[in-house]
Amino acid sequence: MIKVDRFRVRLPFDSSVLHRFRDRANAYYELNPTARAQRRLDIDNEWRRIRSSVNDGLFELFHGKCAYCETSLAGGMDVDRFRPISGASDVDGSASVDHYAWLALDWENLYASCAACNRAKRSLFPVKGARAAPLTAYSSVVAQEQAMLIDPCNGEPEHHLAFSPDGSVRALSAEAEVTIRVLNLNRSALRHSRHLVYQSTTNLLSRNGDPAALVADETPYAAVARAAVQAHQEGPYPPSNFLSYAVPEEVRSADVVFATDEEAYRLAARPLRSVSVKNFKMLQEFDLEFPDVADKNAPWLMLLGINASGKSTLLQAVALALAGAAEANRILKPAQALTTGKSKGSITLNFWDSEQPVELHFSRNSQNFSGTQQPSAITLAYGALRHPGARRSGNGHQPLFVSVRSLFKAISYISHPARWLRDANEFQFGVAARALREILPIGDDVEIERRRGTIYFRVGSNALPLSSLSAGYRSVVAVVLDIIHLLLERWQALESATAIVLIDEIDAHLHPRWKMRIVKSLRDAFPFVQFITSTHDPLALRGLRNGEVALLRQDPMKGSVADRNLPPIEGMQVDQLLTSRHFGLESTLDPDTEALFDEYYYLLSQPKLPGAAQRIDELRSRLGDKESLGRNQRENLMLAAAASYLAEERALGLNASPCDLRQ
Repeated sequence: MIKVDRFRVRLPFDSSVLHRFRDRANAYYELNPTARAQRRLDIDNEWRRIRSSVNDGLFELFHGKCAYCETSLAGGMDVDRFRPISGASDVDGSASVDHYAWLALDWENLYASCAACNRAKRSLFPVKGARAAPLTAYSSVVAQEQAMLIDPCNGEPEHHLAFSPDGSVRALSAEAEVTIRVLNLNRSALRHSRHLVYQSTTNLLSRNGDPAALVADETPYAAVARAAVQAHQEGPYPPSNFLSYAVPEEVRSADVVFATDEEAYRLAARPLRSVSVKNFKMLQEFDLEFPDVADKNAPWLMLLGINASGKSTLLQAVALALAGAAEANRILKPAQALTTGKSKGSITLNFWDSEQPVELHFSRNSQNFSGTQQPSAITLAYGALRHPGARRSGNGHQPLFVSVRSLFKAISYISHPARWLRDANEFQFGVAARALREILPIGDDVEIERRRGTIYFRVGSNALPLSSLSAGYRSVVAVVLDIIHLLLERWQALESATAIVLIDEIDAHLHPRWKMRIVKSLRDAFPFVQFITSTHDPLALRGLRNGEVALLRQDPMKGSVADRNLPPIEGMQVDQLLTSRHFGLESTLDPDTEALFDEYYYLLSQPKLPGAAQRIDELRSRLGDKESLGRNQRENLMLAAAASYLAEERALGLNASPCDLRQ
C-alpha cells in the first residue's frame, strides 16, 4: 500500500448525478427509523450511469493497481467503497445499518480494488469511538472518525506497515494490525508476489543498480521495493517495533482458529473453491471446482441433473465436511456414508485465499468420522421436503455454528419463523424485516410489524398475519429467518455476514414468478453467503451468472460426475434452457403436439401424396390454434420459412431434426 494523491484525478462524472442522489439520500434519512430500517437506499440507476467513468478514473488514480495490496488490475478491477453502503461492521460483528449509504457515490469514497481484497473487506469498516452522523460531508467524516483501516488517500501507509524479505507484511500500529487481518494481506499468493519483488530489488541493489523503476508509483508492489531499498540503506526494522506479526489466518487449521480466535473465525471465512469426494454413497471419484469469485460477493452454484444423479448426495457430503467430524458423528454412522463394496472414503474441501484444506475421513471398520473436528464455516443446510413447524428436526443438541441435519431427513421441520422474530430486539427485527422485504415478492408499501406476539404484513390499514401466508411464502420465510437467526449470532448486519448455505430443490413450493427472482433476491439480501443449491426448474436459473451451474450425470466407469463446461445461461430463454445441455430435452412440446408437427413436416416434404394439401391445411389450423406456429406475425413468417426449408431437406433425404429450427 502506498500513499495516493486523491486529487490527482478530477471527478470523472457529471456532478449533477451526485446532486440528485444526495436529494434522495436526504429523503431516505428523513424516514422514521422503523421504516428506514426495513429499506435500503437504492443507488442502481445512478451507479449504472456513472460506472464506466468511475472505473476509468479509478484505474488512472490508483496507477492500475489495487489500492490496498498493489496487485495489478490489468485482469479486472473491483470498485470498493472505503466506507461501505450499509451495515458498516466492526471486527467483533457489531454494525450500523445507517452507515454509510449517503457516501455511496462520493468520488473520494471510491477505491480501486482487486477481487481478493474486496471479498475479504466485505462491509467491514472498524472505527474506534463513534461513527459520524448520517449525511455528514465526506471530508468531515474523515476528520471526525478514528478509522481502524489504513486509508491510502488520507493516511501514511509507510508509517504503519513493514514488509519482510519473505513477502509478509507486519504491523507497526493498531490500525495496521486491523488492516492486515480485515484485508487478508498475508494471503499466500500475495506473499509470494511480494517476496519476488523484494528479492529482485535486493539483487538489483547488490549490483549497484538503480531501483527507480521498481519504486515508482505505477509499479506493482512499490511499497515492498521501497522497503527493500530502506533495509539496504538503513537495515531492517528491529523486531521490537512490531506490534504483531499478524500471522496469516490461512496457515492455521479450522480447528485451531475455531478453538482460539472467534474474531479470526469471523474474518477468515472464505467461499469454497473445490470439493473432492471419494466413496461417499454414490459418489465414488467425484471432483468439482466451484465458480471463480468474480467480484466481492460470494459465488453461487446451482446443481442440475436427472433424479438419482447425485445432487442431494453431493450436498450432504459438503455439509458433513463443513460441519466437522464431531457433528458428522451425531448425524450419520461412517458405514452409512460409505459406498457399497468400498473400505474407506474421504471428503476434501478447499477454500479461496486459504492454504488449509478441510478433510473428513471414514471407513467401514471405524465407529467415528475423523479429520477436521470443528466447523470450518457457518453452515446451514435444508432438505427438499422442508416445512415450518413448532420444532426442528433432530435431537436437542444444536451446534454453535452449523445446522445441517435437515438435509439428512426425509421430511424436516424448521423452527417456526415467528418465534424468534417475535422475541428479537428492535435492531434484529429491522435487519430481518429488511431482508424479508428484499426476498419476498411484496410491494414497497408493505410494512412488516409485530403486535402482541404476532408478525403482520401491513398495507395501509390492512394487516395479514404471517401464519396466514401461503405454504410457499411460509416455507421461504422459515428458511430465510433461520439463516438470519444464526448469522445474527455472529454479526449485527447481514452486509458482512459470511456463511455457506445448502438448499436441495430451492424452487420447492414457489410460484413461477417467484422462482425467477429467488436467486437474485437471496443474493441481494445475503451478499457474502455462498449458496449451493439444486433444482429441476429452468426458471430458478434466473439471477445466476455464467459458470454458476454444474450438471451432474452418471458415468459408466466413474459413477456420478460433474460438468461445468456448459453454454452461457445469461440471456437464454426458458425453452432454450430446457432444450440445451442443461436439461437435455429434445423439445418443449407435449407428445401429442410433437406428433402433429412430425406429420406436418412429413406431408410438406411429400406434397403429391393423395389428400396431402387438405391435411396440411388442417394441421396448420390445429397447430395455429395452439399458438404453436408463433406468437405473432413475425414469428409465423419466420417459422413458415423454416418449415419450407425443413420440407426441402426432408425431400432431399437429409437428416435434419425438425426441432432444431422449431425451437
